[in-house]
Amino acid sequence: MALLAQRILSGLSPAQFSRTRPPATESLPDRILLGPRAGHTPSTRPPVRIYLGSERHQFRAERAFLWSVEKHRDPSRTYEIYLMRDLKGFSRGFWLTGFTNYRFAIPAFCDYQGRAIYNDADQIYLQDPAILFDHEMGEAGFLSINDRDTSVMLIDCERMAKVWNEIEVRNKSRKQLEAVARAHHLWGDLDDGWNARDKEYDPTQSKLVHFTTLHTQPWRPFPDQLVYFENPTHNLWPDLEAEANQAHFLPFSATRPSRHWQSVALYLSSKLSSKDDGAAWLEHLGPNPTAERMNTLEVTGLLEYVPDQDILWVLDRLLASCHVCKLHIKEPWRHGHGQFKRSLGFWLESLRLVEQMNPSARWQLSHRASPLGPAQQLYGGPAQKGSVVYLTHKKPGHNQQSAALATALAGRLNRPCKELLIDGSEVSFVLKSLLRQAPEPNLPDDATLLVAGGWLSTRMARLYQRRYPFVRLVLSGRKAGAIPRHGAVCVQCQHFGLPPHPKRIETLVPLNLGHYPGCTEPASWQPWLEAKHKVACLLGGNTKSYTYEADDIHTLAQALSQAAQRDDAKLLVVSSRRSGTHIEALKSALGDSALFYHWQASDPKNPYALALEQADELMVTGESESMIADALSQGRPFSIFYPSKPHRRLFDRFSHWVAQRATQPQYNRRGSIRPQQGLQYLCARALERNWVLPPRDLKRLHQSLYDAGFAAELGETGFGAYQPPNVLEKAVDQVVHELQIETTANNKED
Repeated sequence: MALLAQRILSGLSPAQFSRTRPPATESLPDRILLGPRAGHTPSTRPPVRIYLGSERHQFRAERAFLWSVEKHRDPSRTYEIYLMRDLKGFSRGFWLTGFTNYRFAIPAFCDYQGRAIYNDADQIYLQDPAILFDHEMGEAGFLSINDRDTSVMLIDCERMAKVWNEIEVRNKSRKQLEAVARAHHLWGDLDDGWNARDKEYDPTQSKLVHFTTLHTQPWRPFPDQLVYFENPTHNLWPDLEAEANQAHFLPFSATRPSRHWQSVALYLSSKLSSKDDGAAWLEHLGPNPTAERMNTLEVTGLLEYVPDQDILWVLDRLLASCHVCKLHIKEPWRHGHGQFKRSLGFWLESLRLVEQMNPSARWQLSHRASPLGPAQQLYGGPAQKGSVVYLTHKKPGHNQQSAALATALAGRLNRPCKELLIDGSEVSFVLKSLLRQAPEPNLPDDATLLVAGGWLSTRMARLYQRRYPFVRLVLSGRKAGAIPRHGAVCVQCQHFGLPPHPKRIETLVPLNLGHYPGCTEPASWQPWLEAKHKVACLLGGNTKSYTYEADDIHTLAQALSQAAQRDDAKLLVVSSRRSGTHIEALKSALGDSALFYHWQASDPKNPYALALEQADELMVTGESESMIADALSQGRPFSIFYPSKPHRRLFDRFSHWVAQRATQPQYNRRGSIRPQQGLQYLCARALERNWVLPPRDLKRLHQSLYDAGFAAELGETGFGAYQPPNVLEKAVDQVVHELQIETTANNKED
């Protein structure tokens, strides 16, 4: 198993080199106390004790779990939640998670008295956990949905003392400990609703949802080990996190820090005389912070010492205390002396979460992974005021989409829009990239948002961001590449079949402004314009993946002929640069009953715009996404003609196989979906990094248009006009939201 192999290597590696699994230094779990809410008479019932198995990269899952308890709990009752992280005395090297055996130590942590609930971090409650805590247990020592699944348990700590004692649980495997409990007949059955796997989620029956499929967990805790896909519960978990953000809920706080915070604060206070330390900012982290908000706050020598559990509230306090927060982090060589080695990904995820609760604060992160390496500069929060720049190159299709996005963004934000033409070829770009040369030409001095489309332009945009790290990127096109770690979004069509990503904005069709080169000499087409019923066909042609055979052209000619014979109609066929001999074949079949335009570059007689705007009945060949997008923007239904047998090259067949292999689930004996492993993992990673692109699924695009009533298959009738979907405006709104871009009116100068 790919994930297990990585976890084993991480667990066996020296602690100072492992960022996935920190060293086991904790003797006891951290406690979070949720007391009775104000205005409620405290309950006389015993506190609900919950032990949560977790690890460093599950901090977002931890927070969502805790919020689900807070949301559904009895407001008069006390809830004690214990975070089991990095506990010492356990052999973790062969564990799939960083907390596999901690659950069996719960009776010992409770001094073998009373009850306790065990939960994994990748779970959320949909009902009050007190209902489970008070559940009748009979003679059982623990309850779970089956005797081999202990991911949710209600435990009688006294009864389990004889099989799950402190010595046994540290030396035996999970399966051995479950087996000995079965042998002593200590297991009892629990309603399946208390441990519903994500694919089993039923809002009317599920009391707890367990996100068991690791590569569909919505919070994406291990992006370096898994490629994530859509979760079957869709917005259930993201909506819960959004509620926690709205409530400004954090597991720990300045008034409720972790048990290590006091010693850290004392240590930093002792360094007040140091020139380069974070002790000077402790006044912002106390129970009563300074009320006045600073313009700029620079923090050095602080965050390296803050324990994992306190990172979120410390960052929250820092961002809330200023307009611009400059954070400097130097990762230590090894753990120890109160310092904690953490990855850049960890810091970025923490900052992204905290900035949701401080939407007006900007931050700058200078992160040095090692004393000898360079510091990486990253910027976050609302983008600075400045111009929108879009890159153009030799391909008009890519340029059109970039221009549409940039123009719409500039209009939405009330900012200037500028075009930047890039010269050179793919070969020269690769050479410059290998030599780490600065891109040419320079960006305008006021550029803060860079838009690019297509392979070369998007790669150039990445080089520009390396040189200007404060610039945000908007990348578009099927070959835009893997989504950058930070400060960028990708705008791509749904039918590209790319893996889902929080920063990937999917659109129905390619974007355009709805402006087409006008026909400056319409007199040539006056007979068509004066016709009682105007029929137009926008003719594409062969592509690398789709070829029109003679039979296809014959079928199209028959349909066009039938349309031309209705209601004294007049037919106009407009070819494109890919039409080739197809226009001649249609002309031969239709004869004088139609008007034909043979495509020429920059031709003032081109009736393309006339056909779109004036046709009473419009037909489009379905291999052209751009023509479909143009037809959709008119608000009048149109017909789509598509080759009966798409031509697939050898590489297309290979990429289709890779896409299928990456998304086809593999099941274990319990019926759960296995984590990505072996060939499935390699195929998924190839898709994610754009090493292999799945073939465009144009049938999916066509079907989406048919289902929405925007279009119909050739020969079908009876569909009416519609309000054209504003695909561009919707995409721009999502870009502004994802990149946290403020309008000029709301921007503040640094």
